Amino acid sequence: MSHIAHVVESFGAGTLSMVTAMANRQIADRHRVTVIHSLREETPANWRELFADGIELIQLPMTRAISPLADFRAGRMLHDTLKSLKPDVVHLHSSKAGALGRILSWVYRGPKWFFSPHGLSFLQRAEGRLKNTIFLMIEKLLAGSPVTFIACSPGEAKEIRTHLSGNVREVHNAVDLAAITPAKGNNGLVRVGTVGRVTLARNPELFAEIAAALGKPGEIEFVWIGGGDESGETALRAANVAITGWVDRKSALARMAELDIYIQTSRWEGMPVAVLEAMGAGLPVIATNVIGNRDLVQDGDNGYLANSATDFTARLALLAQDKHARVALGGRARQFVQENYSLEVMMTALYAAYGIAPAAETENPSTYGA
Repeated sequence: MSHIAHVVESFGAGTLSMVTAMANRQIADRHRVTVIHSLREETPANWRELFADGIELIQLPMTRAISPLADFRAGRMLHDTLKSLKPDVVHLHSSKAGALGRILSWVYRGPKWFFSPHGLSFLQRAEGRLKNTIFLMIEKLLAGSPVTFIACSPGEAKEIRTHLSGNVREVHNAVDLAAITPAKGNNGLVRVGTVGRVTLARNPELFAEIAAALGKPGEIEFVWIGGGDESGETALRAANVAITGWVDRKSALARMAELDIYIQTSRWEGMPVAVLEAMGAGLPVIATNVIGNRDLVQDGDNGYLANSATDFTARLALLAQDKHARVALGGRARQFVQENYSLEVMMTALYAAYGIAPAAETENPSTYGA
């Protein structure tokens, strides 16, 4: 049995989904699992219920923004916590935990260290060229640490190898198809939607532009399953987009099953869990042509990629009129996820990256969680 510690500041949305999936499977495989985390405003109220019994949860305050004093304190607390726990594997998730952990890896050499960016900071186009250059410089400095990158998509792996390090393993995001309700489609109405927090990264303004161009009450309706930034919500409401506000994952998946077409208007991605879930539900997907989206959406086969609002509206207009095309695309999307992005595939790759056995079969079951 190995002791695996996950460290995550970005405790919400797709990152939280992947951390819970990994941790829950690892505890089921009789490894000892600790999750060291912060809380964000987008962290769901029921986050404790997402983790299986036996997983140790330790809250450690980390700030999203760069703050030298707060970061120093968080780094010192993380160091002390890890020295006390003595894990065999430390798996860092997203930018802030990744930065703090990689700095610590130079001075605390006990465990094997891994880092999942879940979307590279220097590729976030909306941050601006200067900020992205600074992020890239920081990443290049930290890339020399004794930490193995875990890329969640082929596109992310390529960017890491090109700009940062050859020390990278691919462990693609995954979904549990058994937990996803298949979409059945609507009669006399086409409902187009997305799932996630209303944030800059998800580009609600583009979603609103598409909805304003194609929305017809009673014929083509647009819905955003989630809530978030006030400015984004204002733009969506102005385009007559229905906003559900925050809902838990079970409810979000149920609402997703009520859609006919799923669109992802992201400015950047790592590998979007929501798109995987939509494809798993059998929905045709139209997504922006960015890393992560284009690793999943095979243009013209299981969905479409779009480079502009015009691309979105052209594809949507055709799909809205052709139910057979929607069903065919959705069927191929579900099959694609089933064959390539199951939890079993993800965990096999993750254990191989860690260099540990999938399950502690030789351990006495009475030692579970010890």
